Amino acid sequence: MAIVNRQTSENILLTGFFGAGNVGDEAVSLAVYEGVKKNLPQANFSIVTRSPEYTRNFTGITAVDTIKGFFPSHDFWMRLSRHIGSIKKSNLVVIGGGGIIQDVHSWTTIPAYILPACLGILFNRPVMTVGIGVGPVKTAWLKELTAFACNRMALVQVRDEESRKELIAYGVDANKIQVTADVVPSLDFKRYVAGRSSGNSRPTVAVAFRKWSGLDKNGLVAICTKLIENGVAIRMLGYESVHDVKFYEELISAFAPEHRDKISIHIPADLNDAMEEVKAADFVLSMRLHGCVFAAAMGTPFFAVPYDPKVSEFMRRISMEDRILPMDRLSLNYADEILKSLQANGRAFSAVGFAAQRQLSEKNFTVVPEVLQGGVVYSFKDKTSALGWICKLMIKGMATQLSRPFNFLVRKMTK
Repeated sequence: MAIVNRQTSENILLTGFFGAGNVGDEAVSLAVYEGVKKNLPQANFSIVTRSPEYTRNFTGITAVDTIKGFFPSHDFWMRLSRHIGSIKKSNLVVIGGGGIIQDVHSWTTIPAYILPACLGILFNRPVMTVGIGVGPVKTAWLKELTAFACNRMALVQVRDEESRKELIAYGVDANKIQVTADVVPSLDFKRYVAGRSSGNSRPTVAVAFRKWSGLDKNGLVAICTKLIENGVAIRMLGYESVHDVKFYEELISAFAPEHRDKISIHIPADLNDAMEEVKAADFVLSMRLHGCVFAAAMGTPFFAVPYDPKVSEFMRRISMEDRILPMDRLSLNYADEILKSLQANGRAFSAVGFAAQRQLSEKNFTVVPEVLQGGVVYSFKDKTSALGWICKLMIKGMATQLSRPFNFLVRKMTK
């Protein structure tokens, strides 16, 4: 692979876990768009998203071309020529951020983001990642695919050291990898937050949780009950609307009837609304990574309840390990600590390490003009290998898509 200088029209393709109805992932999409645009203000953008309408309405990103569908969905096959054309017309492919290199949920997750990289190699387009999380990857050929693509990218930026170690274990050249940070801290939060009040006469504790194996639900109910008995309103924030509402409704049923009217569920209308809810709260109790990021960025006191190492890693990197609560042992004593914070008017709260994290987050994007300016010319061997991977993925993806109706019927019949 040779690096060459060339003039470009700055057509940028962005792809990540966008348009799926998750507040954190939509914050990622906005951060990537804003971060690249800040460093390439004249660029034209295309975004791959599950739902163009959702991406436009929830994030406010409107001045872009949207391509619907991810491999190997029905939408992807219906728009295959557009997906391929978007790579051909682009001058740079930006992948990320978020924890997209893993096969926990499906083997298709990694190919959904690595397939554009392989197409980029085929068409001599530079490819880079921004703030991605890596692992776990259990499938050997997916590790091989990841290593092939990453070793030919212009730059691989990961959000933490563990992700770097994972890639090296898969066979990625360590010199290709830079450790930066999650992309969301790079956002200019003041631009998106109006600073509204909660509208409650009571102090408000915002809760951003999700259904998760091992969560001490009884402990959570006990903490919230004690807060309510001490004059606090509980605001449950739904970051994945359908799943979270169902979980919160189950949770509320465990409260005493006289306490339930002090609890509300809020589904953010858009990303601004999601941020403003955290800003308006007097305290935040969050399992969600980006609930913690929002709180740290806006000076709202908070505790993190990690369900995933990415949450613990963020807290470590902003030097706030002392504000981590164990998910499986939510002691009633934590309610006392929250009440003390409310009594002390914790609006003076500051996450002292957040500024450094923000700088690392911005680093994901300051290198974009350099990568764009460099360009690439891949060898015939690289292109042949990329074409081989593309063919393999297309065959496996088509087989998966065709088998879905049959698998659906089998599930129905065996219930």
